[in-house]
Amino acid sequence: MPSPRSPAVTLPAWLAAAVLLAAASPVAADEQTLRWDGRERSYLLVTPPDANPAMALPLVIALHGAGQDASSFAEETRFAAAAAALRMLVVFPNGSGAEDGRLSWNAHFCCGVGAAEQVDDIGFIGALIEDVAKHRAIDRKRIYATGMSNGGMLTYQLAAARPQWFAAIAPVSAAIGGTSRSGEAFVIAPPDRPVPVMIIHGRRDPYVLYDGGSSALIGYPKRSNMAVADALSLWSAADGCTAEPERGEPMPGRLRRIDYGDCRGGSTLVLWEIEDGEHNWPQAVRFPAPGGATRSAAEEILTFFAGHSRQ
Repeated sequence: MPSPRSPAVTLPAWLAAAVLLAAASPVAADEQTLRWDGRERSYLLVTPPDANPAMALPLVIALHGAGQDASSFAEETRFAAAAAALRMLVVFPNGSGAEDGRLSWNAHFCCGVGAAEQVDDIGFIGALIEDVAKHRAIDRKRIYATGMSNGGMLTYQLAAARPQWFAAIAPVSAAIGGTSRSGEAFVIAPPDRPVPVMIIHGRRDPYVLYDGGSSALIGYPKRSNMAVADALSLWSAADGCTAEPERGEPMPGRLRRIDYGDCRGGSTLVLWEIEDGEHNWPQAVRFPAPGGATRSAAEEILTFFAGHSRQ
């Protein structure tokens, strides 16, 4: 849930975001706007320090959850610093809504203004990629998407509908489909080509339940989400993963990894299962890294992305 905001804050949201990011890490943060489908849309673009403007860099699209905005998601996840270390551009788009901090994406079965007004967010992300390319050289073979909750739902839908855009995706606390408040069912169609996928999900998520179904906390009995098992089934088939997945528990009783190994066309499918994870960005979780080191969730996602380039 978003943190309460003080009514005494008078800085424009985008200026406040840039100030926050500049204070948190040595990166350049630029606000940009574009018009798409009759709406003015906006995003925050973060560039590694001292990046050569002529050098094509990977682009990471980081999608906030419902009830957030670009600046709060950037601050929460610390993707900017992690991306700078790997020489990646990261863009934080804003969803739809009347108030900063309470925006959403159209995932069809969820959420808020985005779904209610059937906003073309897939089209917007395509337009955003082209707009970013006007400002920075991007490596078209290394465009990635990640997102939390409602943003993760859109991440799934982007990869399914436009797999030719993405080298890999990493949804967090999300679902591939479900039912809307009115009970209308939706599920993504399998993509026409493989896409590497890393999923992070908490076993104790009370909103997007790990095993699927309706959350008692939402207040809409017809509203439901599909299970993590459904996502694994769809993506293992789409990616042509035929071997039995390897299961490990790097942090016994806390963190489990299910790895489908090498799949068709250089793709792969990985699930990080957080035993006590709830519906929040896994800030407290440290993922294992070589040599006994550990990584944050942002670092783990970006390391996964760095290993994949679109064929």
